Amino acid sequence: MFAMRASVDSPEQSAADPVLILVHGATLNGRMWDPVRRHLRPNYRVVTPDLPGHGSRLGERYTLESAVAAIAAAAQSVAPASVVLVGDSLGAYSSMAAAAALPPQQLKGLVLAGATFNFAGRSVASYVVKGWLFRTLAAMFGEQRVIEKLIPKAFGPKGVNLSADDARAIIDARMSVVAFGQAVQALRGVDHRAKLAAIEQPVLILNGDLDLVNVNGEAGFLAVAKHADSQRFAGCEHGISLWKPEEFARCVNQFAATVFQPAVHS
Repeated sequence: MFAMRASVDSPEQSAADPVLILVHGATLNGRMWDPVRRHLRPNYRVVTPDLPGHGSRLGERYTLESAVAAIAAAAQSVAPASVVLVGDSLGAYSSMAAAAALPPQQLKGLVLAGATFNFAGRSVASYVVKGWLFRTLAAMFGEQRVIEKLIPKAFGPKGVNLSADDARAIIDARMSVVAFGQAVQALRGVDHRAKLAAIEQPVLILNGDLDLVNVNGEAGFLAVAKHADSQRFAGCEHGISLWKPEEFARCVNQFAATVFQPAVHS
């Protein structure tokens, strides 16, 4: 069993209201969405499952199959309410793969951020090396010590610039640097473009304009998608939901308002 965080942000919400399933990136957990959630429309219910190997599922191994099962379980937990899958980085790849596992009448669309790299070719090497480095450091010093040393800097003013409370909440909800290498291994050799091509629902593709590996692959993903639009975030690197949570939430709100119609009430 695993934990899913769900919230009723307004007394006007009901079990019939549409649901946003927010799927976190590698090494993180569902608390990474706290800054985004503050700017989401209150008539959307929100579920933030932890992927295998992260958060409440720390100690498990991340695989694409187990991630699909986790997302499908999150959708089942709110059925028959309509859902939109929203993923950033690993969460977007996981959501792309999970689309086929959700009932088509329930899944209304997907927002996919930082997931237009197909994990093939020479560019994969940097991800493999990073995964090896994280695993080695965790073995030498202990994973929690590595997290406490590295992550506050990445979350601080010289990184994505989260508030101290938000950064602490993510760390305390149990991060895993070891899961990064597991995620890279799981995504290699998978044709993610083919998974996108099979999705019948509308898709919104988001990338930061400084996230070059995903920017360079974006056209190839858009070319195979049946119903996709895209948007770039200026001056933004990988992990745009952390870099610009308010702008990210605005994109989600606009997309969801379109695909949930006429289910969303004013």
